[in-house]
Amino acid sequence: MGKKLGLSALVGTLLSVLVVPAVSAVPVMAAEGPDWHRCAPDRPANFECATVRVPLDYQQPGGRQIDIAISRVKAGDPGARRGVLLMNPGGPGGSGLDLPVSGLTPKEVSDRYDLIGFDPRGVGASTPVGCGLGEGGGWSPIPFDNAKFADAVAQTKEIAEKCWANQPDLLPYITTRNTARDMDVIRAALGEPKISYFGISYGTYLGAVYTQLFPERSDRILLDSSVDPERAWRGMVQIWSLPAERAFDLFADWAAERDATYHLGDTAARVSSGFRRLLNQLDKEPVVVDGRSYDGNTVRRSALGAGQHEENSKALAELLRKLLDAPGAGAARTEAAPPAEPLFPARPARWQSPPPDNSAAAFLAVVCGDARWPTDVEQYRRDALRDTRRFPLMGGQTSNIAPCAFWPDPKEPRTQIRDNRAESVLLVQNSHDTQTPIEGARNLRELLPDNSRMALVEGSWRHGAYPGNCADATVTRYLLSGELPAKDVTCPSTGDR
Repeated sequence: MGKKLGLSALVGTLLSVLVVPAVSAVPVMAAEGPDWHRCAPDRPANFECATVRVPLDYQQPGGRQIDIAISRVKAGDPGARRGVLLMNPGGPGGSGLDLPVSGLTPKEVSDRYDLIGFDPRGVGASTPVGCGLGEGGGWSPIPFDNAKFADAVAQTKEIAEKCWANQPDLLPYITTRNTARDMDVIRAALGEPKISYFGISYGTYLGAVYTQLFPERSDRILLDSSVDPERAWRGMVQIWSLPAERAFDLFADWAAERDATYHLGDTAARVSSGFRRLLNQLDKEPVVVDGRSYDGNTVRRSALGAGQHEENSKALAELLRKLLDAPGAGAARTEAAPPAEPLFPARPARWQSPPPDNSAAAFLAVVCGDARWPTDVEQYRRDALRDTRRFPLMGGQTSNIAPCAFWPDPKEPRTQIRDNRAESVLLVQNSHDTQTPIEGARNLRELLPDNSRMALVEGSWRHGAYPGNCADATVTRYLLSGELPAKDVTCPSTGDR
């Protein structure tokens, strides 16, 4: 993907990222910039791509190098250009190469910044990782059944062992800290003393880590739909139950008021108990409706959006009625259930052919490699039994055993987010986000007390708050002028797009 920056051009930069100092070293510029070229004939002419080389292991900067694929759309108004805006869509495991042409930033912002996309290490057009799990392979939280717990343990252990047998040389280094270091190499390669940054979902954690490693190189930092850094990562899986239950409670009230139509229960409690019984049945034996097989996981995913909108509630109520009325519970599957979506959905775009399980493998590498998960198998059983009582919708699913229980120890400790040493940080958050719930954003806001603010969109369920809601003016003003609100602000949702 074009000329690659050699080690000699980046030695000064690499030495500055080997240690996490109290204040980062003076920025060191690369001797030569990336060799940009048009990304593809069917892509816009101003959409350019290049490759930057970085160390696989920053403790061994002279060792193996890997590729980081980057992309760019130059500022629409060169005379008003103020720098670069790096962007990450989430995941972990999501590609960000197409973000500069995604329309995610309004024209006022794209006129002022070179928009920079990149595939994080291990993902897509960058040197990719794979676990040998095949198309649709990977892991998502497993419905908890105490009688089948040993099967779940065996299944997740097999996934971990396959990963490490497949690419033991790459997996230990696919971490958020190393991706943040890669971002600083990109900064140096672009010849920029600082970077501004727009991260969504998992991208908020990546941005927060960057500000801790490189505070003096962090310009305007926008974190949209925040991960709680103190819950990375098992806690972020577990907290997923909270917004799911809030959404389902709204649906249960809605369905109870319409019992004459759907016959799901005349009180919210009866709707919830009937739903739980159905999930228990589907976890054991799938049901085929309209040629599609539904197991417990499939229905849980269908229920995540319930209660947020009238049409979502109608769709779930109609599905539940069909499942309850379907003959031959446990009938053989006529088609495979769709693979689980990532915990933190991304906007994928790949211009090469990475392994078919690339996104799932990168997800596991990051969530297992950023921080140590419990290794006591019985702790997962205990936690899942507790959550079975607490969460009617998810049950013990989000506390159930995971491949990370069988992952080797991380190479580094988890980054501690303490205070805001960057120039400024703006958090934007939807109050009812079901993927990265408000509890996590509030904790991140508490961890970044100085020169940070939050813009909260009250009443919105959407994952990803900017653009498209009442906080747009606050966010755009920050990116253009650096102006933060005098204090945290809350505004009412103007409708989810």
